[in-house]
Parts: sequence; structure tokens; C-alpha cells
Amino acid sequence: MPDAIGQDMHDHVSVRADGGVAVVTLRRPPHNFLTEPVLRALADIVSGLRGVARAAVVCSEGRSFCAGADFRSGDGPDPRDHRSYETRTAAFYEQAARVFDSPLPLVAAVQGAAIGAGFGLALACDLCVVGERGWFQANFVRLGIHPGFALSATLPRAVGPGRASDLLLTGRRVDAAEAHRIGIAQRVAPAGEEIAVALEIAEQIAAGAPLAVSSTRTTLRDGLHDAARAAMHHELAEQAALARTADAVEGVHAMLEGREPGFQGR
Repeated sequence: MPDAIGQDMHDHVSVRADGGVAVVTLRRPPHNFLTEPVLRALADIVSGLRGVARAAVVCSEGRSFCAGADFRSGDGPDPRDHRSYETRTAAFYEQAARVFDSPLPLVAAVQGAAIGAGFGLALACDLCVVGERGWFQANFVRLGIHPGFALSATLPRAVGPGRASDLLLTGRRVDAAEAHRIGIAQRVAPAGEEIAVALEIAEQIAAGAPLAVSSTRTTLRDGLHDAARAAMHHELAEQAALARTADAVEGVHAMLEGREPGFQGR
């Protein structure tokens, strides 16, 4: 195993490994919105860490961990363009599935907001550290679309079906304290120390016997990859259908314009 590597794999994603721990950083501040190329770069890095590190921290630069898919980008899955929405979203979810298939444990370090796909990315990791000012939101119904990034599978697994229904059907925010209490995050860190705390956890994981860690992780994540793929397949179909509705167009327009949507059920 190399002692240290440092590399910018993409304009908006970087990786550095020192000893047994890698740090994978989203670099699209302030909000680190995801597009398919950015998510592909992240998945490429994570997939390539086998033999380089024994655990990795997934973090970001800026105010938010990740505020979701980038509806402003030509690469983003945008319900306002329903003709290309399904194709782009399918490609986006294929890269998300590769993150779920990470060959080594991932610890998310969440500062600020983790919204939509950002929330999904945090739950794709094995463990999550949230800063005391961090928060989560599955805001899909407030955009007029179905939840995605396998949250319909991972959120019930993390918090139970009742709490998942609360968060997915209301689209409300969950602050750091509640996220820790209900099982979304395993640690709460002081603001600004999210990465340091996540690194401590990753180092503890990396100090364990590699074969035992891998075996234990396989048991804990049994069926998760297949469940995530199946969930995203279903989510894609529902999202593609809803992308043709007036409510989806209104929801995205309202979000981009910073106003409350006026949904009409059509």
C-alpha cells in the first residue's frame, strides 16, 4: 500500500490517501451540487481505492455537504426537460449504484446541508458524521417528484419505516441533533470539525484486521447494493412519469426562484 497519494481526478472531485485512510472531497462550493460527470468521478475514485486505503472519508468544501442534483446544469437531471430527464437520471443513478458498491468503508462528513441526492450520498456511506449546524432534507415532494438516490430503501433501513414516511412525505428538514437521535448520523461534531471526527473513525476502521473488517461490513450491508439498485430502478420510473406533470415543472421553477410552489395536482 502506498504511504501517500494525492490526485485531482476531476475538476470537482479530489482524493488524497495517507497510510490506510483516503479523503475524497467534492469541490463545487458553496453547495456541491451533483451532476452525472461529478458523481461518475466520485464513483471512479471510490472504486479505485482498493489496495490504496482501508477506509475513506467522503467530504466537501463549502457551506453545504451536497445540496442535491444540479438543476441549473446542462448535465443535471431536470424535470423541466422531460424528454431527456429519464436518460440523464438513469445515467446519474448508475453512478450512484457504483458508490453503493464501494470496496471499502466510507464515512460521510456532513457540514451544512445534505439535501436530496446529497442526503442519498450520505446514506450510501457506512457511517455518517454531521456537524452541529448540519441538516438533512429529502425535499423531493416539495419539487413535485418522487424520492431518489435509493432513499426509498436506505432511509427506512436507517430510521425505520414510520420515521422514513415522516421525512419523505413531508420533505421537512432534520437538524443534527434529531439526525443523531433517529439514526441518520452516528456522531455529531462541533462545527468545523466534521472531517477531523470522520477521520478519527476511518482511522479506527483502518486499524482493524482488514479481512475481518471486510467480512463484517459484508454482513452489515447484506443486500444493500441490490436493494439500492432496485429502488433506483423504481424511483426512476416514478420520477420519469412525474416529470411530465405541471407540478414537477412548478416545483423546480419555485426552487430556482426561491419561492413557495403552487401545486395543483396535475
